Amino acid sequence: MVRWSTKRIKSIGIAVAVSAFGGAVWSSCSHLSHVSKPADVLAAEINLPEKVDYNLHVKPILSDRCFACHGPDKNKQQAGLRLDTPEGAYEALAKSGHTAVVPGDLESSELFHRITTTDPDEVMPTPKSNLTLTASEKAMLLRWIEQGAEYKQHWSLIAPVMPALPTPKNNRWVRNDIDRFVGAKLDEKHLVPAAEADKLTLLRRVTLDLTGLPPTPAEVDAYLADRSPNAYEKLVDRLLNDPHYGERQAVEWMDVARYADTHGYQDDGPRTMWPYRDWVIRSFNKNQPFDQFVTWQLAGDMLPRSANPDEQRDKLLATAFNRNHQQSQEGGIVDEEYRVEYVADRVATFGKAFLGLTTECARCHDHKYDPISQKDYYSLFAFFNSNNERGQIPYNGESAPTITLPSPQVVRQLAAVRKKMASFQPLLNPNKPDYQQRFGQWLAQAEQKRVIQPDLGMVARYSFDEENRGDIVAYVKAKDEKNKLEEAKKKAEEDKRKAQEAKRKPEKAGAVVKPTEAKKEPRKPKTRAELEKDPRNAFLNSVNDTLPAWLGGDVDNLPKPVPGRFGKARFLPGDSWISLPYEFGAYDQNQPFTISSWFKMNKVGSLVTLMGRTAGPMDGQRGYQLDLLADGRLKLMLSHVWPANAIDIESVEKVPAGRWFQVAFTYDGLGKAQGLTLYLNGKPMHRQVITDQLQHSMVWGKNKTHWAQHAFYVGRMHDNYYRDFAVDELRIYTRCLTPAEMPRLAGQPDAITAALRTPAARRTPEQRASLYTYFVTTQDAGYRAALDSTLKLREKQFMALTNADQVMVMQERGQSRPSFILNRGAYDAPGEPVQPAAPHFLPALSDNSAGDALPPNRLGLAKWLLRADNPLFARVVVNRMWQNYFGQGLAKNADDFGNQGAMPSHPELLDYLAIRFREGREKEGIRPWDVKAMHRLIVTSATYRQSSSVSEAAREYDFDNTYLSRGPSYRMSAEQIRDNALAASGLLNKQMGGPSVLPYQPSGIWEALATRNAVVYNQQHGDTLYRRSMYTIWKRSSPPPMMLNFDAAERHVCIVKRQKTSTPLQALVTLNDPQFVEASRVLAQNGGKPERENGGREAINRFFKAVISRPARAEEVRLMQQLYAEELADFKKNPKRATELLSVGEYPVDKTIPPAELAAWTVVASTVMNFDEAIVKR
Repeated sequence: MVRWSTKRIKSIGIAVAVSAFGGAVWSSCSHLSHVSKPADVLAAEINLPEKVDYNLHVKPILSDRCFACHGPDKNKQQAGLRLDTPEGAYEALAKSGHTAVVPGDLESSELFHRITTTDPDEVMPTPKSNLTLTASEKAMLLRWIEQGAEYKQHWSLIAPVMPALPTPKNNRWVRNDIDRFVGAKLDEKHLVPAAEADKLTLLRRVTLDLTGLPPTPAEVDAYLADRSPNAYEKLVDRLLNDPHYGERQAVEWMDVARYADTHGYQDDGPRTMWPYRDWVIRSFNKNQPFDQFVTWQLAGDMLPRSANPDEQRDKLLATAFNRNHQQSQEGGIVDEEYRVEYVADRVATFGKAFLGLTTECARCHDHKYDPISQKDYYSLFAFFNSNNERGQIPYNGESAPTITLPSPQVVRQLAAVRKKMASFQPLLNPNKPDYQQRFGQWLAQAEQKRVIQPDLGMVARYSFDEENRGDIVAYVKAKDEKNKLEEAKKKAEEDKRKAQEAKRKPEKAGAVVKPTEAKKEPRKPKTRAELEKDPRNAFLNSVNDTLPAWLGGDVDNLPKPVPGRFGKARFLPGDSWISLPYEFGAYDQNQPFTISSWFKMNKVGSLVTLMGRTAGPMDGQRGYQLDLLADGRLKLMLSHVWPANAIDIESVEKVPAGRWFQVAFTYDGLGKAQGLTLYLNGKPMHRQVITDQLQHSMVWGKNKTHWAQHAFYVGRMHDNYYRDFAVDELRIYTRCLTPAEMPRLAGQPDAITAALRTPAARRTPEQRASLYTYFVTTQDAGYRAALDSTLKLREKQFMALTNADQVMVMQERGQSRPSFILNRGAYDAPGEPVQPAAPHFLPALSDNSAGDALPPNRLGLAKWLLRADNPLFARVVVNRMWQNYFGQGLAKNADDFGNQGAMPSHPELLDYLAIRFREGREKEGIRPWDVKAMHRLIVTSATYRQSSSVSEAAREYDFDNTYLSRGPSYRMSAEQIRDNALAASGLLNKQMGGPSVLPYQPSGIWEALATRNAVVYNQQHGDTLYRRSMYTIWKRSSPPPMMLNFDAAERHVCIVKRQKTSTPLQALVTLNDPQFVEASRVLAQNGGKPERENGGREAINRFFKAVISRPARAEEVRLMQQLYAEELADFKKNPKRATELLSVGEYPVDKTIPPAELAAWTVVASTVMNFDEAIVKR
């Protein structure tokens, strides 16, 4: 309802109180002493039930007409009135003193007066709401008040209890317990069940329902030949064990899981998600208990590790369910904004898939209709808020965290690599006696020289001093000359090509512009690229006097010379940087390296990237970078896709502000945090490991691809620039320096040289150990060879993993991310902090009478769903199962078990199925959560086996089959319609699993919608064209148009029930889509010549049997023969038309059949494929 209005009506003495906000409150009325109901309401009372039930009769009215303004959302409640609880309805309003509902007393109930008045200023709902109450609805509300206005808890929030089995009048009709409940309901409604469907109809129905495919002609013959009394039960058991059963069940789950092969949003790039789809198919086929199926998807990463590697893989792979949502690759987005969107999607999916509730409303405010508060919403949000992920995902590679799925061949290769690496392990033991012996020999020689080779492995040094400018000019000049020669060569080749083109096609040759005719372009200001070529803005690498570092930034804001730690330094004022040549710094995770530099920070207090080389957010921060955190600590990251596929360490110590400090880090090339060390002023820093999971390349994506390559920067990370710090003495080494070498980089005495110059007798154990470490790691040929071989093998190892398929999964951060109520749902408006918890109106995780309290994490949430006191989960699941067979659930609103959803048509049956599914039947050998057993129970019931023919009584009193007075009859799904055509024609490729395929599709659709990723639809060829529809590639911005036409879900969000539409476009698809035209032609040409003789009766029967699983009736044969004759005559007159028809599709045309004949039979086959029975399950 909307805001309560008020009006002063002096004639009946109404005193009005108006709120301070301009809205009105309840009026104080002096009503007549007796109750007078309107005539239409009195007339409607005749049809009211004897006893009015709140849940069944009253709540649907209040929810639809009143709760918007007088429901759970306290921010939207008008006049302070709440009608969804007895406390709110029975309580006198503070300002007026009147009460909305007084049980048993219409006169004192303001609700009575408001819904029966004709005054537009007083009536409820108000005219502005565009809502009204019928006379019958008014009568129902008034009868409810008269009978005591009893409120009841919403039916779905009361835990189900096992009902007593009813006994219907026609007990002989009953085949299992389902029929007892259905029969009793039919008796109550004075209806009778339909007769059992004929054998062929049942065969086709159950085969489509359990496998998604029609029965083959051979299966039709075999079933008809089976005269045994349990032939149908044997058929059901065979179908439940058919591998295509898993595919059929997986199609519905793909909608629930919002499966797609692309990320969605604007760029909608490709993702690897098909291994998750394969897992779902495998799970249904092996009849994985549904509690386990759900637990693995919600929290497989939190379960104890399995000894079986395949099972452990599947546990992690299953959690891709939580990552199937849309994700953004767009540059420039606010990372946290989108990360919050991803968590919100998980909450919405959890609510709809497992609770049957719409939670989205409660993101911004308390739910208008259901008791889901905003705090409830963010308490659920907290369960999914700590995945180790980012909001912006990479263009190249999957968004971490991921699971890597190498092929069997790669697994064997990796095993061989590990075996070979293990052979080098003994040689990498630094205490090997051979090394100690050679150390003594080396030490004797080194003591004589009393000095070591300085800066061994240094490849770059930039002092930023003002010197060698002549060399810079010479370098730049030589480079420019080289570039000019290369450009002139390219131009000459292009001119030659154009001249040759002009000779071949002079009319298309471009006009030649003479030099005198060319217009002079006005002089433009220098670009950044030109600026960076200016010798005044460069510093040579003093190691080899080449490859300069360039100063970059705004023309008037370049890094400025300032006094440095040694000579001159460069100060970065902001929007400026220093970049190194691409040749430097491109280190992968198997390459040891060391980087050192001096910095001076004017202030510490914000995040600053000091230096590094990463591909940025567009490539998942691939590379490495050194950051200064806002609190003054250092953060070092080596990454494939940050934050999960990375090594991430943070220092304990803080760097000083206002004075120079030296920072360095070393990496040993072995891919672990243990080999990564931070140094401050020559001393190792204490550090904490945030992440230690670098599994793939730091340079490349899959198959050595990347979105973009970037240089090594100081003071810049792509489009982010940092200010107010100075840099001096930058050095890069291609080896991991030893701790004893680091003090020299900090301007301290060389510890190695000092140790050599110390007499052996006075040399400390620390000095001897540092000399030994230096010798082994830099001088001993045996150790170096073993290390080099190991590092090369490591490259083979991680590149094989990098090139393997990766799937996004769940993995918690080391420390849980705090969660808050977000004001209006905005990512940057945190309010009250919340902890993970179940909604307040459902049992708490800590309330576990059957065992210990459940942990407040995703695993605890999954286990909470499965508890006997959870009133929703089992009901929601079995209701969807029922929906898959009958077209609608026992509760029609499969996605809304809340106040806006319909009451179940058979509430006791729903409870029975829920409890039976949860508990199983031990005496019958049925375990708890047995999916196949539940499917078998449904399809073997007499209810399911009814004919779909409609009696006159059923048409009048059970029009939409709510009471199940007949068998199911509705159009097949989009996938089934296409698969039926492929299977009937013999084209269907039954290969299971694997990557998605690209069959026929109208051209230009992807191109019209795509931006810069997966732009072109490259149709495949051969057998892949005929794979089952569930394997068709699913691009969120452009799903398969044929399937969209038949109401397939777009899968932007979780969908538990597809909409149903009937449009002319659907008929045009089955008539003209290349897949259907080709299938008709292949069906027509598959038979031999004899069947086309004598009017083609055999051919027509084959078409019917293949397409709709029955032989043609005599009248149908006659009509098809007539159609063939007419089409044959026309094709003979118009052979071009026949050629055009037969050219559709890639499957070879049978050249032995005259084109006109084949074309005519193709039309006949197409006509059968467009029969109602070909697309409707009966």
